Amino acid sequence: MAQDTLNSLDGGGLFPRLQQRYGLSDNPLEMDAPFFTGATRQHALETLRHLSGFGDMALVVTGAPGSGKTRLLAELVKSESGRLDFQYVPVTALTSASALARELKHMSRSAIPEDFEPREAVYRYFSWSESRVERGQRQVLLIDDADRCPPDVLNLILSAFVAADRTTAAVPVFAGSEAVEQVLSSEPDAGYVHHLALPALTEEDVFAYLEPRVSKAGGSVDELLSSYRLKQIHTLSQGSFGRLKRVAPGVWLDMVAGAHGMSRFNFPSIQNFRWPALALVLLGISWWLVSLQYDQTVENMPETAAPPERVRKSITIGPDSVPPDSAPEEDKKPVIAGHQDVLLPPESENTIPEPEPEPEPEPEPAFTPKVAERFVALDRLKQSQGWTLQLVAGRLEQTVLNVIGRLPADQKLRYTVGERDGQPWFMLVYGSYASKNEAKSAAATLPEALKVDSPWIRSFESF
Repeated sequence: MAQDTLNSLDGGGLFPRLQQRYGLSDNPLEMDAPFFTGATRQHALETLRHLSGFGDMALVVTGAPGSGKTRLLAELVKSESGRLDFQYVPVTALTSASALARELKHMSRSAIPEDFEPREAVYRYFSWSESRVERGQRQVLLIDDADRCPPDVLNLILSAFVAADRTTAAVPVFAGSEAVEQVLSSEPDAGYVHHLALPALTEEDVFAYLEPRVSKAGGSVDELLSSYRLKQIHTLSQGSFGRLKRVAPGVWLDMVAGAHGMSRFNFPSIQNFRWPALALVLLGISWWLVSLQYDQTVENMPETAAPPERVRKSITIGPDSVPPDSAPEEDKKPVIAGHQDVLLPPESENTIPEPEPEPEPEPEPAFTPKVAERFVALDRLKQSQGWTLQLVAGRLEQTVLNVIGRLPADQKLRYTVGERDGQPWFMLVYGSYASKNEAKSAAATLPEALKVDSPWIRSFESF
């Protein structure tokens, strides 16, 4: 019922009412631009751009429904279509291995024989796609709504990609729910999958997303995004772009009651205190009854006589002392002359030897680069000052060496190795620049042999 109210079209729909009430020139919830860079979306986009062009891993983007996975893929195509050949795989082609093979045969323009079995055709497609790099455009397979794809089809795509040359073959990009990542991570080829998770929006993220759109539509940010309305939109949307677009008009038109019993001025409803107050009253009555019973029990207890004080005696050994035999039996205790009540601690009969220290583990062997003259340790790279261009990243050293081989005489090409998800992560960088603007200028004039339109501009300290 709440959703029907928010999407009601009675009286011309909700946007005309927003126009009449707030004087909006456009619908802020239907604006695709600007691309929202918060909540790690910009980081996910940069990672997709980089690894789609030069990576050697399959990519998986996961998030709840309405988290912006499709919008992220659209921005990727928009920004990288000049250097990458994007191929969208429809859901109808993911119902079975046969349907997938037919779709890939169509993409390869008859490069796959018709009599090939579905599994063989899928493997042949990824082998054929390696030649696309030589023509200047690497292929990228966009598989949206991958959670609707049977697990055997997902695993077939991944295994065919791993069997090919992963540095040049078509890169599969899966987008869907967490179920997609769980299916792929259970396979032996899970080490060749890079996972990007899109988190839910926080209240600050909702404001950052709506503020430029409200301003562009001519609305008042202070009014439409007040703390009360912003809290309502975030609570009802549950951090989802899709729900946000549905509930925001209702909140702005005061068609939605305060979320979770909160009034407009954020005062809790008195009815919310009924049960806590009743619990406190019952707890107080219970405590009073227990206290009263305890007092009565103490009053009825008989008085007990105090035990007589025990007097300890000592015997002094000397010329004027009484012989020990004449002392009472109860006082015959050995003492030391001149002192009273001194007890010597017994000696330990068994002494436990201290355990020998365990030998220290031998240090793990250090990484030995194949091309030592181009390798720089990660800690040394971080100590550098300024900015650089990251061109390639992947889990195989050969991935970066392939790019170095295009310009073996260029001394600006260096590579290092870090760690990601417990495994080595090789990164190829180009040059050293004093400022970010200088690095941007260098990125625009990279050598043609590198074939990088949008390298990752980053500071050395960010590695």
